Amino acid sequence: MTKVALLIGVSEYEPGLNPLPAAVKDVAALKNVLADSDIGEFDEVKVLTNHDRQVMQYEIETLFQGRHKDDLVLLFFSGHGIKDDSNNLYFATRITRKNPRGNLLRSTAVPARFIHEAMNDSRAKRQAIILDCCFSGAFDPALQAKNDDSVDLKSQLGAEGRVVLTSSSSTQ
Repeated sequence: MTKVALLIGVSEYEPGLNPLPAAVKDVAALKNVLADSDIGEFDEVKVLTNHDRQVMQYEIETLFQGRHKDDLVLLFFSGHGIKDDSNNLYFATRITRKNPRGNLLRSTAVPARFIHEAMNDSRAKRQAIILDCCFSGAFDPALQAKNDDSVDLKSQLGAEGRVVLTSSSSTQ
């Protein structure tokens, strides 16, 4: 069994999204815990800070590929979570932008759907996701408000053998 983690923090953004200086600090702190031989005992902990969509997607896909059934795979994201017009969740990158009407330019962010596909394609049966971003609480239907514009994260990321920890409600 191998324990691997990818920790993504995005603190710097294009105009229109507020900077989140704590995101990179959170990644560094979690790395120390996971890599500690007395606490996390992870075999590999990769840190990715302030990258664009292509790099983030490459590293996410690489994290889940080539794993064995008993491996533990952990993905942590700290940054902005953004919904598009169809209420699909995206994870902001350093180049994420909105158009003049304030709508997300989807080509600049990582779709939750991409992460779901990478997880589904993985042989690892022990997968954990920690989301420290807006709208992350939409994973648990019990936390969703009726008739809101929340993202159904469970349908986008949920499956057997997975644990998802979220930092906010479906509308925050």
